[in-house]
Amino acid sequence: MVKIELSFEKSIYALVAVYVLISILGMGYTPLFDEDEGFFAEASRQMLAIGDYIGISVNGEQRYDKPALFFWFTAISLKTIGLNELGARLPSFAFFLLSLFLVFRFTKKYFSERVAIVSIIIAICMLQFQVLSRAAVSDNLLNLLVSASLFSFYNFFEKRKTRSLFWLYTFAGLGFLTKGPLAFVVIFGVILLFLILSKNFHLLLKLLNPLYILWAVLIPFPWFYLAYLKSGDFLFTDFFIKHNLGRFSQTMESHGGFLWYYFPVILLSFIPFSHLLFSGIRNLKINNKNIFLVIWALLPFVLFSFSKTQLPHYIAIGYFPLIMLISQTKNLNFNAIYIQMAFMVLLFLLAPTLIKHLEIKDTNVINMLKKSNVIFDTKYIWIMLAMFILINMLHFTKKRTILGSLIIYSLAVSFFMYKYGLLQQGFVKETGLKLRNSKTEIFMKDHYNPSLSFYARRVIFIENKPNNSQSVFKN
Repeated sequence: MVKIELSFEKSIYALVAVYVLISILGMGYTPLFDEDEGFFAEASRQMLAIGDYIGISVNGEQRYDKPALFFWFTAISLKTIGLNELGARLPSFAFFLLSLFLVFRFTKKYFSERVAIVSIIIAICMLQFQVLSRAAVSDNLLNLLVSASLFSFYNFFEKRKTRSLFWLYTFAGLGFLTKGPLAFVVIFGVILLFLILSKNFHLLLKLLNPLYILWAVLIPFPWFYLAYLKSGDFLFTDFFIKHNLGRFSQTMESHGGFLWYYFPVILLSFIPFSHLLFSGIRNLKINNKNIFLVIWALLPFVLFSFSKTQLPHYIAIGYFPLIMLISQTKNLNFNAIYIQMAFMVLLFLLAPTLIKHLEIKDTNVINMLKKSNVIFDTKYIWIMLAMFILINMLHFTKKRTILGSLIIYSLAVSFFMYKYGLLQQGFVKETGLKLRNSKTEIFMKDHYNPSLSFYARRVIFIENKPNNSQSVFKN
């Protein structure tokens, strides 16, 4: 077992700086992934195009998957930076960085500077956040607001300052305006369970102050009211029934899992720190801080384990507390970190060969993989091989450093995602760019490629039963 000392601050500053640079490059060059990134980007572009910041529409259809707050931020970014991938993704990435700042402050205050530094290293290098932190989706804003709200609660719990309650309910209200009831369920579910387990029932009376509750409700209310005036009962049926209750009661778009679905998801998400999920948690001290973090980590995990619709990123709302828990370990075990990093880079290196031996029945996937030899070309192989060699060289030198290996690993993940983005979305982007300067009328058979409209900078309507004279996009 190799102990890694991380008390020196310069390393974390250097790692964060390189991470930000890699992320900006990746966000700017990787095509938007459909459906989620394309949905948020196109809906925000549509807001700018028609000047309607209340209704949410994509491909000529009203869609109230999420409330409006994240779309507003994205629209501002697109207006400021431009109608491109970086403009669509930068708000989400900024929210992730703000979350890291809050995590660092909280862990430094209630644990130690070392735990704070390790928490940041894990957060920016773990596989799930290598992907999610740079994606044009509302999850990072939700994570920021949930974290800010729960940190405010814990500050109130420790200091009894009523100002913390104001911020708790403010961030909760903004969370509702980001993703709906889920924000309230997680925030107030964690708080209630913590107060019950810590036997602090008297604090419930202060927390249930009607003025604070009213404030949290008033924050999202204006948008919901105006959206209702615009869309009528469709807002209620589409948002509350379909996209909130519906995701728990029925499997949507074949995204169904099983009760144990999120166990392997967590292990994969935390690469190259998956081993700490066992060793780190096993040696935890039992105190109020850790009980609070355990409840926060477990609630989304249990909630979505029983959901009929399951996607890997759903439980990311509980990853920050889990990171803070495992960061308390005294021994990171660099050998285990190295093995996971080397395995992943080797997997990226062998991916072009491995996919040739996959037995796939989906026609769309088969057609997509036919382009793999062009995308994952010789240059890709040599670059990934060089990264694999570098990680091994850094590990087996006398003066081993975690910093260099993590930077190489982050580069490898970003490069693979860029190439995979070209493989999956390259044709969609290329077609959209051609349509931008074309008067050709084209339709889509479904809503799964909203980024086509974003790149074309015009609404491409959905036609489920096109006639022979209509041009239909097929990916």
